[in-house]
Amino acid sequence: MHLDVELVNKSNEIEIIKMDESDFDDLDTKAISNWSQDYLEQLDTSQHNFPNTLWHVKPPLEIALKLSAMLVISITGIFLNSIILTILLRNKWLWTASNYLVGNLAMTDLLTLLICPWFMLVRDFYQQYVLRNFGCRFEGFLQASFLLAGVCAVLLVSYDRLAAAALSAETRVTIKVAPYLIVASWLASMTVSLPWAVKREFVERPWKNYLEMYCVEDTRVLGIYWHFLLMLLVWAPLGVMVVTYGTIMWRLEWSVRELAARGGGQSIARARTRTLRITACVLLVSLICRIPFTALIYWRNNLAPQINSADGGFQIMWFAANYLMYLNCAINPLIYGFTNAKFRKAMDRTPGIACFKFGSWCCLCDVPTKKRDQAQEKNTEKIFVIAHSPKPHKKISKAIKNILHIKKDTLDFSIKVDEATTKPTKITPVKTEPVLENGKI
Repeated sequence: MHLDVELVNKSNEIEIIKMDESDFDDLDTKAISNWSQDYLEQLDTSQHNFPNTLWHVKPPLEIALKLSAMLVISITGIFLNSIILTILLRNKWLWTASNYLVGNLAMTDLLTLLICPWFMLVRDFYQQYVLRNFGCRFEGFLQASFLLAGVCAVLLVSYDRLAAAALSAETRVTIKVAPYLIVASWLASMTVSLPWAVKREFVERPWKNYLEMYCVEDTRVLGIYWHFLLMLLVWAPLGVMVVTYGTIMWRLEWSVRELAARGGGQSIARARTRTLRITACVLLVSLICRIPFTALIYWRNNLAPQINSADGGFQIMWFAANYLMYLNCAINPLIYGFTNAKFRKAMDRTPGIACFKFGSWCCLCDVPTKKRDQAQEKNTEKIFVIAHSPKPHKKISKAIKNILHIKKDTLDFSIKVDEATTKPTKITPVKTEPVLENGKI
């Protein structure tokens, strides 16, 4: 059997050389390793040496750096997501539909960081595919399932916030419907990920001096399916978040303008500012963490079908893109949990977590609001209006004034003798403008 081999001579001209298999081992290693896969399938590889550099395991320094970087985000993300789940489990007053969806996102990110990064590291550290048949079948399936489940969780949270801010009450996710949506999102994610368990195959190819092991994909199916996965992992969540938070911002802006015409709207304006900060943070994190994965897939599809075409810069890009996807799982609890005032309040009350004082940390989004609220409280007196008293009696009113420490000139009783009722006393706090005393506030 003869092979047609293209070699470049010193005069930079390409010539076709006819040669036997016996001359195969004398060829330049780089020239052989850049052959297409079709050439190797025609050979009896057991009669020839492995046509590539054998390195078996990455250098210790590279392993240490990559392992340290992955441990940082994995441990941090697992810790932060565990805090969100612990708070939800120990505080029943947080058991709402919205918080169920946030808890589902935390659980998805927690499982992703517990399982998926180690598949990636093992595959990167070894020249051989040491995960063998089990890893080949389930590595891609598990990674795709967890990442897609995370995307579904983000979409559910985004929709819930949109329904709360801009839609009617009937469109909101209820506490009965939320578990069904969560289960459906997991089933849909695993169903979409099934091709990675079916259309991948573990292959062993024996050479004269080496046993090559690798995991190969059915490019006729998965080559197209990668673009579909890319749409679900990157473009769909980005598009939904842009529409969702854009609609929320439009709704808040409309409310601010309508109320400002009546001389109010300060609280809505503050809510708009906080929402703008959170929206910018969500979109920026999504862009940074997901766009490199998009570039990686397009780069991969444009590579030449040759051995070693995915070495060099592609390997660096492959690690960076996957690392950023897992980094997103570590940042999500900060965006969706620690920016929530109710979660921060529960952090300082939950046993085992209160010692960290997370709830006392000043969130970037709330610092300006807290300062304005504190300044307003210092310059504002509280007036309590007591209505619907069962029996008008001076002794009762005097006792209430002493208990509440209310000044006489700020207390307003609107009680009529003929309006006796059996309803309980209702105390309503009302804020007024600062009182002028001696010409000073």
